Amino acid sequence: MSFVFHNDPFTPFDRQPILHVDSPGFGSGNLRFTPIPEEYLPTAVDAARLRVGARQLDINQWVSTPDNDWLRTQVMKMQLISERPREVIGFEEVAKEACEEVSRGILHSLNLTESDQEGIDALVDAAAAVADDLCVLMPDESGVPRLRAAVLCAPNRWRLAEKMGGTMVSIHSPVARYDEDLRSPVDAVLMRLSPERPLWRANWGVSSHPSLFQPESPPPTPEMDPSDMWLRVEWQTLRKLPISGGILFTIRTYVEQMKVFFERDYELVHDMGDIINKIPENVAQYKSIAPYRESLYEYLSSR
Repeated sequence: MSFVFHNDPFTPFDRQPILHVDSPGFGSGNLRFTPIPEEYLPTAVDAARLRVGARQLDINQWVSTPDNDWLRTQVMKMQLISERPREVIGFEEVAKEACEEVSRGILHSLNLTESDQEGIDALVDAAAAVADDLCVLMPDESGVPRLRAAVLCAPNRWRLAEKMGGTMVSIHSPVARYDEDLRSPVDAVLMRLSPERPLWRANWGVSSHPSLFQPESPPPTPEMDPSDMWLRVEWQTLRKLPISGGILFTIRTYVEQMKVFFERDYELVHDMGDIINKIPENVAQYKSIAPYRESLYEYLSSR
């Protein structure tokens, strides 16, 4: 597949957006998306190493807070589920009860009618009702959580089919410095996870392409103006499921073009520039920043 460069986060990476007056994309100078919440942006500590940075989540909050991009993301997800189900849906029978438990929990948390479907179809109903991606992990015979079901419509350069059945380590491979910085903390988080204490964290990177549905790595474009690049942040949650014993892993993806981010608070912009300048080289490669590090730093420092 080839990349089609455009400025609409809600159109897949390999398609040209169809722009109308009310299109949630870029047309006649009109670029629309919800700014990334400030509390999800990286901080100075993220420049030195990768970190889990998990924080407690309200037990009644199953997914991200609805915003102006909620409906646009739902529409995108329903189109992908209908047109490209093999790319965005994965299921193993061992996760049937957990999928139904997740569906009940999410729909109840939003005061929506419970799904009358079973198994993966119940998970699809829940996924179509929210802006978040939903992944279900089940313990194997050794107690190690493995990915057994998912509705994943905003992959960040990975394909769901290749990760099904994988552990958290294999799902995150080849994350730079995973063994050094993340393996032990991630294992500890999973061991301590309980139904009463769901957690959230954020992950970030930079991309030359805005599409939420981006299972492939975009080709390097070192000549690209840094103002045209996109900051990409994932708000992730982890929740132990009390009935099935599985784990729900949710991902809400936000993107914001650098030229828009550039107009935010002065210190916020300069801090981002410093983080980009100081992260280790292998982390910069993993986050797709390396080819643009110098130009991004100079751009953000010019604020």
